[in-house]
Amino acid sequence: MAVIPKERHIGKVKSMTSSAFIVSLDDDLFTMERTVNGKNYRVGQIGQFIVMPVGEVEVVGVINRAYQATELNRELEAQVIGSVNNGKFQKGIASFPTLGNDVYMTDEEGVATIFASFAQYGFAVGDISGFPGERQYIDPNKFFGKHIAVLGSSGSGKSTTVASILQKVHMFENTHVIMLDIHNEYSAAFREYGNLINITELEMPYWFMNFEEMREMFVDENEPSAQSQIMMLKDLVLNAKKARNPELQSIITVDSPVYYDLNEVRAKFQFYDTERVTTSTGVREGPFFGQFSRFLVRLDSKMTDLRYAFMFKPKKFKDSNALKDILNRLLGIEDKKQITCIDLSGVPFDIVNTIVALLARTVFDFNFWNKNKSDFPILMLFEEAHNYLPQIPTPYNRAARKIVERIAKEGRKYGVGCMIVSQRPSELSETILSQCNNFVILRLTNPTDQAFVKKLVPDSFAGMFDMLPSMRQGEALFVGDATALPSRVQLDYPQPPPNSSDILFYDKWVAAENPTDVSEVVDRWWKQERD
Repeated sequence: MAVIPKERHIGKVKSMTSSAFIVSLDDDLFTMERTVNGKNYRVGQIGQFIVMPVGEVEVVGVINRAYQATELNRELEAQVIGSVNNGKFQKGIASFPTLGNDVYMTDEEGVATIFASFAQYGFAVGDISGFPGERQYIDPNKFFGKHIAVLGSSGSGKSTTVASILQKVHMFENTHVIMLDIHNEYSAAFREYGNLINITELEMPYWFMNFEEMREMFVDENEPSAQSQIMMLKDLVLNAKKARNPELQSIITVDSPVYYDLNEVRAKFQFYDTERVTTSTGVREGPFFGQFSRFLVRLDSKMTDLRYAFMFKPKKFKDSNALKDILNRLLGIEDKKQITCIDLSGVPFDIVNTIVALLARTVFDFNFWNKNKSDFPILMLFEEAHNYLPQIPTPYNRAARKIVERIAKEGRKYGVGCMIVSQRPSELSETILSQCNNFVILRLTNPTDQAFVKKLVPDSFAGMFDMLPSMRQGEALFVGDATALPSRVQLDYPQPPPNSSDILFYDKWVAAENPTDVSEVVDRWWKQERD
């Protein structure tokens, strides 16, 4: 262990527990500053690191509280986060300091030592807060391969954070990232390397849906005839798939992504709903008479609604082999693009859940059956995830929640990772968040959300989360397997940035650049055209 200069001494251990300790500061620290090698350092700032020599090891702590204990004495409270042994930082400690143990502040060299664990990867996400120029390195394999949650209030910088991180990998030939972009924010950030897809142009034909997704879209389970609808839907779809794919008859299931004619299925439903049977006693109603009337209304409303044309009126994908073309486009293989941004902003709100489920399951199933999955890892990004992956499921988001929970629990085995982005972590599926091993937590102002994220990390680090409401835009706490220790980071600004900046109300009220033409807006509204 290197000798620590006396100028860095700031106090002694006054009391301690297994995870925290109190430091009584030196009497000469009345200005709360120390000068080391001609440079002034402020002592006692929240989030600052301090070290305590214990034999050949330096125990490291992070300050989470500073206060005036008495009129003459000042004290610090710090959390134990790990130790430095032979110049390398490691989480956890083998030997604890004792009462009266000397405590030292850290300078740039000390901070660099603490954060040097993953420097060999050269993957830095930003500057360590309070130490400009000191880079925060992470292990990219553990970061992208062990699920990520990016959490923060609206306006905290989630979109720029996501863009900044993904721009560091989008130039690699074998990168495969699929972003479900709810507000069409990310296309601006990935124009060069991005596979930019409008979902209405991609076409995700109805025959991609598995049975659970069909049931969620077409069946109202509160209706008395719901079970009959489910049974009939399953039988008719399976028979229609087998009829259109005779060469696959022996292996087709109701979930197989093969073509069938939905109009034929609808005609059968219509037949059973209006069937009358002639018997020796006269004409009577069939066994399912009138049970499918509401089902048919729902089915017809989807099939005839222009907003759903990309699902129910496919123009290009009308046979089972089209599955290969869609996957080539979806995964960016066709155009050799690394980041696929799928614009869902034009998708009706009531179908977003089904589209998310469909896309997520398709990607998962692809790598499930891919024998080279270990050489083809895929990261899926779920933007505004609280809208369709809620803590309390409903019949309308059951399929999306189920498949993403499966990816969270099993995806790593098959080379499918997920990045969950949300401004309301307390409303997200706890099953999904509990499987995330890396958290990027930006400013959170809601007390319920603050309390929720504190539960996601060990108690020894909980004190760091008290600073969440006061963090700057684009500043985040990095917590998890990919970092040497929890740390506050000012992330690099993405170039180019996403289209997520706030509209400047006051400035535009004072002087607008472009006048609004109501006729033009109405015309675009009618035609469903957006930029």
